Amino acid sequence: MRTIATWPLDAPPPPDVPAEFRTPCTRVGRDLRHLPADARLPDGAHWELSEEPWSGFLLGLGGTLGLRYTLEVDPYLPPGPLTALVAEQVQDHVTGYEFLQWPTCPGHVHLLVPAPDPDDGERAWWHCRRSGRPLVRIGDLGAGPPATA
Repeated sequence: MRTIATWPLDAPPPPDVPAEFRTPCTRVGRDLRHLPADARLPDGAHWELSEEPWSGFLLGLGGTLGLRYTLEVDPYLPPGPLTALVAEQVQDHVTGYEFLQWPTCPGHVHLLVPAPDPDDGERAWWHCRRSGRPLVRIGDLGAGPPATA
């Protein structure tokens, strides 16, 4: 496995990261700034992009204790579906392994659900699980009051 780059979760990817990964990682990383007030990721948490000869690109969260999870990523997905996939995998990781409920739906007790925009291949949204409505674009958590479900 060849590591291509590592970078802080809330920082733009370095220039050696292929363009396909720049938007999803930037948007999800920006949303990770809005964890619950009493929650935090482990020290040294960062993005890590690697390349495997037999499976292609691997994107994951690394930390001071090594790689915490990794996902085989298809860089040929449009930006919206790739952003939703990365958001879902990060959400599964922080919920299942770090025991952080992120992001939660305003006015409800459940998590928001990431999904690509069916009408715009460039965008992905956090949806209310109950109503199915898109509430905030992935990358814009905390940018203003979210719509109510």
